[in-house]
Amino acid sequence: MALSTLLTGCGTKFATQPPVSAPQPVELPAPPPLPPADLPTPTDTTTPVIRPTKRPDTEQARSLPAAISLRNQAQSAAKDGNHTRAIGLLERAIRISPTDPATFQALAESHLAMERPRQALELTRRALNLNPNIEQRISLETLARRCEAML
Repeated sequence: MALSTLLTGCGTKFATQPPVSAPQPVELPAPPPLPPADLPTPTDTTTPVIRPTKRPDTEQARSLPAAISLRNQAQSAAKDGNHTRAIGLLERAIRISPTDPATFQALAESHLAMERPRQALELTRRALNLNPNIEQRISLETLARRCEAML
């Protein structure tokens, strides 16, 4: 009897839920119209004259004052024959202003004074890749020839 009750219970249907419908899109109100632009009408038909501004000094544009100060200190140390100190100061200056060809040139000259032409030539080439002005380029090319002659 228990078996028949159990089998009868399995035959009953379970209640099903109605299918869920997809959510309906919500319509947002249209944005308010933009006010008309009040553009001034040109009354003067002449073209304004655009004057070029004064170009900044190349050294100032590429080098921060702290780097220039370090380079000046290095120049003084090099004049005193202390090229090791000059190299340390110039390496600090390059960390501050890494796009200044004058600092690379000074560092190359200190390495050359310490008879390190290979390092000096590498630094000279890096300075030439920084797009130096014409005077710097001529000086760097001369320095490169001096380095190559020492190799």
